[in-house]
Amino acid sequence: MHEKAESKQVFTPEMIDMMASIWTRSVVKLIDVRFQNIVPQFPLEHYKMPSSMFIYTYGGEAQIQLNETIFGMERFGLVHGGKGSLLSILPKGESVKTYMVYYKAESTLFFKTGLQQLIEKVNPFVQQFGYMPSNPILLHDWFQQMMYGWNRGKAMDQLQSKSFLYQLIHEVYKDFERGEIHYLQPDPACSAKIYLDKHYGEPIMFQEIADMFGISGGQLTRLFKKKTGMSLQNYLIQRRIEAACNGLKHTKATIKEIATRSGFVDEKNLFRMFKKYYKMTPSDYRKINALAMQVDSIDNDSHFLYDESELVNLVKSYREGESSMFGQARRKEMILTAAISMMMLLSACSVGTPANSGGTANTIPAQTQHTTQTEGSETKAPEAVSQTRTITTVKGDVEVPNNPQRVVVDYLIGDVLALGVTPLGVARASRGEKEPVYANRITDSIKVAMEPEDIMSLEPDLIILAWSDERYKDLSKIAPTIYVPYGEMTTEERIHFISDVLNKQEEAKAVLNAYTSKIEEAKLAFQNAGLSDAKITIGEFSDKSNYIAGAKHAVGELVYNELQLQAPSKVQTDIIDADKYWGDISMEVLPAYTGDYMIFLGEGNVSTDNAVWNSIPAVEHDRIVKVNSALSWSTDIMTSSALIDYIVSQLLVLAK
Repeated sequence: MHEKAESKQVFTPEMIDMMASIWTRSVVKLIDVRFQNIVPQFPLEHYKMPSSMFIYTYGGEAQIQLNETIFGMERFGLVHGGKGSLLSILPKGESVKTYMVYYKAESTLFFKTGLQQLIEKVNPFVQQFGYMPSNPILLHDWFQQMMYGWNRGKAMDQLQSKSFLYQLIHEVYKDFERGEIHYLQPDPACSAKIYLDKHYGEPIMFQEIADMFGISGGQLTRLFKKKTGMSLQNYLIQRRIEAACNGLKHTKATIKEIATRSGFVDEKNLFRMFKKYYKMTPSDYRKINALAMQVDSIDNDSHFLYDESELVNLVKSYREGESSMFGQARRKEMILTAAISMMMLLSACSVGTPANSGGTANTIPAQTQHTTQTEGSETKAPEAVSQTRTITTVKGDVEVPNNPQRVVVDYLIGDVLALGVTPLGVARASRGEKEPVYANRITDSIKVAMEPEDIMSLEPDLIILAWSDERYKDLSKIAPTIYVPYGEMTTEERIHFISDVLNKQEEAKAVLNAYTSKIEEAKLAFQNAGLSDAKITIGEFSDKSNYIAGAKHAVGELVYNELQLQAPSKVQTDIIDADKYWGDISMEVLPAYTGDYMIFLGEGNVSTDNAVWNSIPAVEHDRIVKVNSALSWSTDIMTSSALIDYIVSQLLVLAK
């Protein structure tokens, strides 16, 4: 059976004529024309369109998402959407070249009443569509000339660019009028998933979702299961249960209110699902989590230490609702026996509990472990735990296993991965945080909050802590804990230090050699492109505030110290020489801190009508490299390596 959804022809002759009338009677302002080469490693994700836009893509195969609709593009594609739409372009193999035309349409006073009546029937400026144009080469030429004229900045050239916009609109409507066009194929499974993620709290009819793509409900179900591995119904239940759990843990709403908000038919339905998936009632789940939150909220001064002789009524919520309880005990041996027994029970019985990956469970505090077998003893500890080395750190000497098997890392995950070690546990990403460049390497790692109770459940034999040393004291009572003062170390120093901790010295040499070669190749590429003396400004920019990075910033250190690119004189004197991490610069004086090129960090935005911003030469000539948070938030060597590749490729394209 044909398993792809067939798009419907939605533009009737009457609609096309009406839309042409609206365009004719409206005042259209061309705001900007941009070009971007999007590579698979750094896709365009969730870009909020500041105005209505035409997006023309060509080159490799890609997935284009506009709000909740996902299109599949093979060679060419033309997409249109309105202001505020979320745009994502994800290349599947080769890079995808993209032109973006930003425009704004307003009604004239003369035609205002009649025009408003037409727009109420169909609004072409917010209309969402994607198709393969009948003459993609002609459109490519128009977009190229449109951008060339717009970037020259002269009134006559920009007038010509606007004329190309009208030619484009006419060509699009002629394609619709002929009716022999190929719409970009929607991906029903991905679009259905996005729809369920957004509307799980509402009554859902799967057939209505299928109708959006002109396919049967059974066909949508097969496509969804093939894509996600689960049925539509099971996925919807999972999303509703997650919402209910969140409500039970973090609100005081009644069970009935939570059931309604989460999309369940009634309170009984929520009870039935909780019994099925968690083997407990929603009320029990709330009580267990309330107790756990009470333990977490106790003042630090009153915490019981993990190696003290007593743990009083500690109740720990574990995984999907199971709980491990340690009652009052008088002897450390009793506590350890209870802890080990409970960990073994949970490992054997609970769904999703991590299996021991070869190392011996290290539930005994680090202070009680010995390096070698004591003279006269009759038993010998397992090799992975008993053989240790001493590592000198800023927190003092720490004994670590020679061959750590269950490593938990909170920040420098890319360094550990680069050395050939896949962590058992990694710090859970913050809400809204983009996936790191090594996301596909940690799919089997358990994401946890770096809290003592969560870490205990993993039974680690080594913890690597770098983000903050506030938890060091508590975590070091669970397993040997290494604090890495990453901000005070160069990349080379940090990799050598972590390799000593993991006993991966040979791997470190190979990693650093490859990294050094990448740096040297980048410098040579810059030299050949005439960029060695170019001035580069790095920062986060918006209408309200601008933060210019110095050489202490992760990206600043990479660009200024390692790649040895030049900073503008004001950035050098006011920020770098002053040994500042950031410089808080107002928009009025920002031009004095900008160079030939700008590296735009994060997801900020500057309005298109900001006169000061538009007067900056790097902005005027579109010499801006946008770096998302996945590449700018961490200093680990895998992220830095990917960032070098990205910055080099983008600057070389802009320098042509």
